[in-house]
Amino acid sequence: MTLDWIFFDCFNTLIDDFDQTGEELALLPVYSLPAEVGLYTSAAEFRQHYHAWRNRQWQSEHREIEMGDRYQAVLQEKVPSMSLAELGKITTEMVARFQACYQQSLRLPDGVKDMLEFWHGRVRLGVVSNFYIQGWPTELLESFGLRSYFDFVVDSAACGWRKPGPHIYELACDVAKVSPVDRHKILFVGDHLLNDVLAPQELGMQGLFFDRSQVRPTYAPSKEGVNCITEWNQFRADFCIN
Repeated sequence: MTLDWIFFDCFNTLIDDFDQTGEELALLPVYSLPAEVGLYTSAAEFRQHYHAWRNRQWQSEHREIEMGDRYQAVLQEKVPSMSLAELGKITTEMVARFQACYQQSLRLPDGVKDMLEFWHGRVRLGVVSNFYIQGWPTELLESFGLRSYFDFVVDSAACGWRKPGPHIYELACDVAKVSPVDRHKILFVGDHLLNDVLAPQELGMQGLFFDRSQVRPTYAPSKEGVNCITEWNQFRADFCIN
C-alpha cells in the first residue's frame, strides 16, 4: 500500500467526547434551558425534538447548519409565534452553555499521541471533521496539543458542507493538492462507517474504520470485510489495507 496522506476524522477518533458510553449527559444544562423558560416540559423533551429535527436534516441534504441556527430552527418549529429577538436570546445562551459543557467532556483516546508521532513525517496528515461551530476542531486540537501534527483542518461549519456528502472530501483533496487519479494514495480514518470509510471509498480513497464498540457499547461494531482497528496502537507502518 502506497500512502501519501492520512485524513482523520476528529471527534471520537482523535478526541473523545461525552461519557464513555457516548451519552450526552454533559449537555443537560443546554437541553434544560428551553424547559427553564417554559417551552418544553423537560430537557428530555427538547432533546428528543432536537434529535428528530437533526435526523430529518441529515437525511435531506449535506449542507452544514451551525449550532445556533439548529437550536433556533427547533424552537421555531415548537413555537412559531415567538419573536426572532426572543429566539436569538435563548439560542445565544444555549450555544454559550454548549461551549462550556462540551469542552468539559473532552479527552484523548488512549494512544492517539503516540500514533500521530509515529505517522508524522512518514506521510502527510489532515483532518476532515463534521462540526457545527466554525473553527472548533482546530481550536480543540490545539488545546490538546495535536494541531501541529496536521497540514490542514477542514471543518463542516467553516466550509458549509458535511460528511457524507462529496463536497467536503473534494475540498480536502483540493487543499492537499491530490488529483482524482491519485486519491487511492489517501487513507481516511474515523469512527463512522459511512462518513469515514464508505463515502471516501466512493471517491477513490482508501478507508479504515476505527471501531469504538469495545469502549462505547452503543456503537455498532465493524462489519465483515471492513478494514478496521479497535486501538490506536494497532495502527503503525506494518498495517496493510487489503
